[in-house]
Amino acid sequence: MSQQQMTLPDKLLAGPKRFRRQAETWIAQQPPYVEVAVATMLGGGQGAFLGTIMGTMTKLDPNAGKLPFNPPAGANPEVAQRMSAIQSGGPMAQARNFAVMTGVNAGLSLAVKRYRGGVEDVRGVMIAGFGSGAAFSLVSGMTQGNPLMGAFSTGTLFALLQGAFYQVGKKFQQPAGTTPKQYERAQYMLDRLGLSNYQKNLKKALLTDNTIMLWNDNALQEARIPPGPRLQILHHLEQYKHILKPGMPAPNQLPLPPQEVHND
Repeated sequence: MSQQQMTLPDKLLAGPKRFRRQAETWIAQQPPYVEVAVATMLGGGQGAFLGTIMGTMTKLDPNAGKLPFNPPAGANPEVAQRMSAIQSGGPMAQARNFAVMTGVNAGLSLAVKRYRGGVEDVRGVMIAGFGSGAAFSLVSGMTQGNPLMGAFSTGTLFALLQGAFYQVGKKFQQPAGTTPKQYERAQYMLDRLGLSNYQKNLKKALLTDNTIMLWNDNALQEARIPPGPRLQILHHLEQYKHILKPGMPAPNQLPLPPQEVHND
């Protein structure tokens, strides 16, 4: 699309999109610890922004951060104290607390995922939750007595909560091992190439089976697929374009490309 044909919103978003693609390409070329550090900083920035807003709102309430004089019947005093600590402090304190919590969570999530070869499950979520809860407890001083024991109990609480939320979220997702019909051939191709980790990228970009023969480098780059896998996919499409047609069932074994017959 030329500059003359672009609408005003497209022109305003073109710069950020280009910067994001360049940043993602650069990060993909760096060692894992750089990617983890960037994820930690981005997560911390989001947490700081959220904490500033929450701190500003709670500052307007004079009762924010104070335990009620008469807690509800059956309420756990320790949990009530922790919830009060989360709401206590001004905008700067809240920004610091939430920046540490979300930054550690984002960094640990990515580090565990990379260490386990791209596996993302409830175990990794709970590990990240434990780390973020423990860090939040230490930096906010939300527990009395032994800070290490308080960090351990808070980390355990965060791990259980995040693990529960993850499991509940999976109930509303498509069952594992099933693939929508519009992505069957694309998934088969990625499995053959050893690129199964990028199935989610295709679904997010809506690159269905009906668009396979229209894929190009720009489309795969928009789907956030790194250069190496993009070259593999494009080479595969060029090599087997005579059989990769939408609507056909995936063959058990891909035939070889047609070869020229030389008569002696």
